[in-house]
Amino acid sequence: MWFMNKIADPLVSMILRSRLHRWMSASVMLIAYRGRKSGKEFSLPVNYAQDGHMIYIVPGMPERKNWWRNFREKTPVRLTLRGEVLSGNGMLLDPGKQLEEIVTGIKVKLDQFPSLAKPYHIHSNSDGSWDSADMHRVAETLVMIRVELN
Repeated sequence: MWFMNKIADPLVSMILRSRLHRWMSASVMLIAYRGRKSGKEFSLPVNYAQDGHMIYIVPGMPERKNWWRNFREKTPVRLTLRGEVLSGNGMLLDPGKQLEEIVTGIKVKLDQFPSLAKPYHIHSNSDGSWDSADMHRVAETLVMIRVELN
């Protein structure tokens, strides 16, 4: 984690703010938010998938990270997305109340990045669609943040 926080994340952040962002912008963006307790502004690179004015973020290794807990309530964010600075509101999705929206986010991610199906053990049907039962199984335990762009 030290390497990610001190070396990799700052390097990726620098690239995403530069003209070289095209190397990474298809799947990585910067999210900036204020900590709910500290009030301090944080900015970090995250993987995302976009569907219109909705952005879906699945934090990697959420059990080892705390930043996503700042989104338990609707939280204003600033995104650096494909070289543009945008604003919106982020919210942690609750599998008990918003399971279908998490499934929608999973589908958006898989449609844009089909290679994610294998680590999530999500199969495709004969018609090319993603297996609904597999997506629901994953959605029950997945940490997902939805950002609605302003």
